[in-house]
Amino acid sequence: MRYVKGLLTRWKTALAAEVFVIVCLSGCATRVVLVPPGEPVRLREMVRHAKVWVADKDGKEIPGVLDLPEGWYCLPDPGPEQKR
Repeated sequence: MRYVKGLLTRWKTALAAEVFVIVCLSGCATRVVLVPPGEPVRLREMVRHAKVWVADKDGKEIPGVLDLPEGWYCLPDPGPEQKR
């Protein structure tokens, strides 16, 4: 009887420890969300020093650096335009 009681106590302790570890580690997982090509995304936090292409007064694209504020939408590059 004494052996069974000790075994039961150890089993309950091991089970509680296992449940605790599973609960603690479940919040550490990285989540990946795949966004379909061409879909916009909204920024959740500010992106500092983002390298961007901006148009000058002649319409020529030049490199620039910009802070993108939280809440802005970002779109992918449509690629080269098709000539008709």
